[in-house]
Amino acid sequence: MALVGIIGAGIGGIATAVQLARYNIESVIFERNSVGGLIRNAYSVENTMFFPEGIRGEEVVEILKRYVKKYGLKIIYEEVKSIGKVDGFFRVQTNAGDYKFKYLVVATGTKPKKLPFDSVIYHVAEVPKRHYERVLIIGGGDVAFDYALSMSEMADEVIILMRSEPKALPYLQNLVAKRGNIKTFMGQVLDIQREEKLLAKTDVGDFKVDLVLGAIGRVPNVELIEGLNDDNLFLVGDVKNGIYRQSALAIADGIKTAMMIWRREKYGNIE
Repeated sequence: MALVGIIGAGIGGIATAVQLARYNIESVIFERNSVGGLIRNAYSVENTMFFPEGIRGEEVVEILKRYVKKYGLKIIYEEVKSIGKVDGFFRVQTNAGDYKFKYLVVATGTKPKKLPFDSVIYHVAEVPKRHYERVLIIGGGDVAFDYALSMSEMADEVIILMRSEPKALPYLQNLVAKRGNIKTFMGQVLDIQREEKLLAKTDVGDFKVDLVLGAIGRVPNVELIEGLNDDNLFLVGDVKNGIYRQSALAIADGIKTAMMIWRREKYGNIE
């Protein structure tokens, strides 16, 4: 039995496991999909202080995989179904087995807020890489503008539809403004109908598009640990940081969490 269980192989979970490995503390990471988490959606990651020219989210995923290999991190590709406490240990139940750990790190990130329409995609990494004539992105925050930059390289025209003034970083707004094939509108989507193409009916007009991306916000993935309070339970990254979702913060959370676990094991406290 490993000492530490980590739920999620995104950037926060991997950072935790790497720092634990540097302390010779064994961990097990549970991941239902693939290494990287939401970082694979990023058009450019620029504020980790190591890539001043920016780096694609897909490239960050490849770097994370190198860390997994370098430190021999153990990843179990199973979906966690429930988490509880039994005989002083955390019990992690997956679709394939039961596991016990003294410490549990939850790095499950966030999930998108959904629109009441079918045919909406919420992760740009899931969009097939091909040419599109027109793409509609619903939302006005960082994610919406980041998605627009990614899709502008695959589409003739990208439309951002937002309910109010944009909330995206001014830096992202400036990048979008420089792309001649991205247009922004202030309005709301009323309906999305599937015809030969998708027909998005909005209060600023109708748009025939090849696909619709939703980026209206995200909520923490905390269902697994609702009602579970324990000193040996740690949350890392986007799952705990609310609107402050940044890769650098997730990395820092992971490293700090590993240091706290090491201190608790060695000295019995985290001070």
